Order: sequence, then C-alpha cells, then structure tokens
Amino acid sequence: MKFLLAITPLLLCSCWSQPKEGKKTNATATITKVEGIDTCAMEKQLTSMGLVNIQEINPMIQVELRYADTNNFLHITLYDCLEKAFLQKEAALKLDSAQSILSRLKPGYRLYIWDAVRPKAIQQRMWDSLKMPLDQKFRYVSNPKNHSLHNYGAAVDLTIQDSAGKLLDMGTDFDYFGPASNTNRDSFNLANKNLNLTQLANRRLLRKCMYKAGFRAISSEWWHFNSCGRETAKKKYQLLE
Repeated sequence: MKFLLAITPLLLCSCWSQPKEGKKTNATATITKVEGIDTCAMEKQLTSMGLVNIQEINPMIQVELRYADTNNFLHITLYDCLEKAFLQKEAALKLDSAQSILSRLKPGYRLYIWDAVRPKAIQQRMWDSLKMPLDQKFRYVSNPKNHSLHNYGAAVDLTIQDSAGKLLDMGTDFDYFGPASNTNRDSFNLANKNLNLTQLANRRLLRKCMYKAGFRAISSEWWHFNSCGRETAKKKYQLLE
C-alpha cells in the first residue's frame, strides 16, 4: 500500500459544534494531505489481518470516522473511502460489552466511534503536521516511532449518542488540545469552568462503560480508550503500516 503525498499548510482549528464550544488554541499546523490511498483495498487488508468491522459485531454502535472527511483538526480527508471502524476482534468484543453495559444503564444510548484502526503512515502525517513543543505534542499525538495502539487496531476514539440521536455534551470536541480534554483533572476543570457537572457526568458515564468492558483511558484525551498495553499489542498483533 503506497501513499502519495502533497503538502498543504493551514491553521489548526475545529469545524464541529458541541453544545459548549471549547476554548480556541493558538497552535498551528503544516498539513500534509495523503492522496490516492486505496482505502477500499485497505478494508480487505484489515480483514486479512484478522481485524473486524465493529458494526458486524454490534450494529447498534454508530460510526463517523472523522479522518474519512474534512471534519477534523487537520481539515483534510485522510481515509478516502474507508468509512467502517475496524478493530482487533478482542477489542471489538470488549466494545460490544461496553455497548451492552451502556444499554442497561441508558436504554437507547449508543457508542459513537470517531476513529479505530489507523495506519502508521497516517500517524506519521499527524505527528509531522502538529507544530507544538515536544513535551506537549506527545500528549495528543502518539510518536509514530513508538507506534500508537491505533496502529494495531487496539484503541478506539468515541463518545455517546443519546436515544434522540444527539451526541452527549462532553465539554470539548474530539481532538481538542488543552486541559479541558484531560481525564485526570476533573476538579481543576470544574473549578476553572472548563467543564460543568453535566459534561463531567457524561464523561464518567463513558468511562464507566468502557472500564467495565476492559478498556483503559489516557490522561490527555477523554475520547480515547486502549484495549491493552502497547507492549502487549506489539506481541499479539500485526502493525498496520
């Protein structure tokens, strides 16, 4: 699978609305657009590697891959025709359990996926595009040299959709770079009015369902969950280049 690259500069910004809009960031990015990726062939490759389409495991789970459109912090389409969320089968079964837990707690509510497996080449473009100090950068985009769990199909980015089809207010957008996205600063974010009690309760609902299903969160992104550790993924799964 080859990637043809063309460079396009633009500002890092958000184009998706939440009930409460996050604070703007001053970070800028030089965007490298990935063109001509045969992502339909990628689906065949993913299946041959043992990954599964999550909606074949549980059709209740909703999918809107944000990198399959321009509605993301890069403002470019990275996945072309790939519109399905693929995960390792073990991770997909955990997500199926998370949906079952959510359905028991909140009938009619659905998990809503923004990203699942992600090729390493896309990870590299994200890393190269994000211009911010290194001590901040690694908190938001995994260094491709170390491999992201997304590159193994062992991580998922998601939120919750209510029974009326509306996404729950989590306080920030997906891929928001700032303290309001943190999962380990609830008291700080409440005290500084980055979050309100409803938004915090919504995040805790998501974490509860995912934790009970065997996922773990990271400190910098409320939407990101790992199904296993990085070393475990390297031993068990094949890297998607």
